[in-house]
Amino acid sequence: MKIALLGGTGNLGKGLAVRLSLLGYEVIVGSRSEEKALRLAEEYSKVAGVEVKGTVNSEAAKLCDVAFFTIPWEHVFTTAESLREELRNKIVVSPLVPMKKENGVFMYVRLPEGSAAEKLAKTLDSKVVATFHSVPAARFADLNEKIDWDLPLCGDDEAKVIVAEIAEKMGFRVLDAGPLRNSSLLESVTPLIINIMARNKTGELAIKFV
Repeated sequence: MKIALLGGTGNLGKGLAVRLSLLGYEVIVGSRSEEKALRLAEEYSKVAGVEVKGTVNSEAAKLCDVAFFTIPWEHVFTTAESLREELRNKIVVSPLVPMKKENGVFMYVRLPEGSAAEKLAKTLDSKVVATFHSVPAARFADLNEKIDWDLPLCGDDEAKVIVAEIAEKMGFRVLDAGPLRNSSLLESVTPLIINIMARNKTGELAIKFV
């Protein structure tokens, strides 16, 4: 299976690239800049000891079976619109969290469409699954960190099953949180976690339902 990380920068992109490639998936890092994509792919390949490919977003989207959007939410919809044809009928994973900071507090931004994942689904002709919002990115990028966290997931069709299988192979306990229309509940957990981390000086937190 070929998995594209569109805008695959930052710790989430790194963690996905390294862990997925180690599991045998063909990982393609996408970026607006081919030079940047190739540089990141080389960096991730060295960490994983397995080849990670790099190319521009349009080519990564064209080649993949599953695509993760790992770009800041403010810029993702313009990018998604430009990749509509390349991603048609494919599985798209949305870890997007629309939020803002006001007076030192992070707040969830509810979009007119309901959630970032729902807006992404309206922008694309793809099978959108919402998940990975609560993953502590720096810990996720550290291969010494054992993944035994819970991962809620929202989606509407068989794509949800495929994404769940991918996540379970990485070590997550995947929990079905309902259809895509519930995705705002998942997205809004992220600012809650960040506020708890900042106010209690806990370091990065993951979630576990017990």
